[in-house]
Amino acid sequence: MAIQEIKIGFGDILRSSGLWRIKSVKFMDYAFSSLLAFLVSEKRGRALESSTVRDILIIRPGGIGDAIFLLPFLSFLKKTMPHVKIDILAEKRNAAIFSSQKSLCDKIYCYDAPGQFYKIFRKSYDAVLDTEQWHYASALVAYFCKSPVTVGFATRPLRTKLFSTPIPYEANAYEIENFKKLFTVLCPAVSQVNNINACYTLSQDSIAWAQKKLPENSVTVFLGASIPERRLTKSQSTELIRKILEKGFCPILLGGTDVSAIGLELEEEISDKHLKNFIGKVSLEQSAALIQRSRLFIGTDSGLLHLACAVGTSTVAIFGPGNLKKWAPQGPKHTIITENVECSPCTRFGYTVPTCEGSYHCMREIKMEFMKKLL
Repeated sequence: MAIQEIKIGFGDILRSSGLWRIKSVKFMDYAFSSLLAFLVSEKRGRALESSTVRDILIIRPGGIGDAIFLLPFLSFLKKTMPHVKIDILAEKRNAAIFSSQKSLCDKIYCYDAPGQFYKIFRKSYDAVLDTEQWHYASALVAYFCKSPVTVGFATRPLRTKLFSTPIPYEANAYEIENFKKLFTVLCPAVSQVNNINACYTLSQDSIAWAQKKLPENSVTVFLGASIPERRLTKSQSTELIRKILEKGFCPILLGGTDVSAIGLELEEEISDKHLKNFIGKVSLEQSAALIQRSRLFIGTDSGLLHLACAVGTSTVAIFGPGNLKKWAPQGPKHTIITENVECSPCTRFGYTVPTCEGSYHCMREIKMEFMKKLL
């Protein structure tokens, strides 16, 4: 589907999956941020001369998955333009990705920390890059920053007018390819970046901690997802864990507090000393270390799936409502599992609006037979 054909209205927000807290933010963006974008004049700027760049701001709202996709670009910029200071405007829920990679950025600010947020408007930047793909709020932040050059995706007409350098966006391209277009404005050589594999650096302390916690024959199973529709059912998870045990490996459970109850139920039902449950008990850095220690990561389309790629671990990526063309792991170390149902993907720009009336064939029909060829 071409980007011009994608329309997300009030009804789509209302019907979309997810927490009402998140939906309320999307409603605000749809109603008020769009109005402000309509009222302001078109952004004017100048061409960017890379040799003069000293300070840049990169805006990245959202979850940890999109944040991970920025890491190889930040690394490349720091290597090729070491004199440039890179500030990040993130959210509390994804800021840990950047703070854990201290060498890749200079200062981190958060939208949802007002005392930090307002500071970026007092600073001057040579360029501001908005890496958000759809919503207006981040584009407006870029618009009002003190910078002669603002770069962002031209996914909607009102977004386009907010940038001095609007960038075309391909709805079904691997997301690295879209981010390349943004960062090429700063440094044309970033075209060398091809994927997120092994772009996340762990501390030696974290590696040592994970080695004490897990044997070498561990397999991480991620039970969580941003929305319930992307998760495996309890019966699917039980079958998967039993197959891992049958093959002589140690299953490791990861996930957020939203799946803590499921993790405890699986522990009780399977009752095997080799099954280790870390759900809701570890930090992002510790999760990354446990995944890197594992022989294999198995999980649905999620931030932790991308984290597994980023630490260099082989993955089995299970796709249902998500867009595998955009987010599927790249390279021979990764296996993609999907039912290829006609209505998938039903997620666009963070809005999942299922048309299957609750049957969720894209996830419910997935069988654990793929485990026969793995491990």
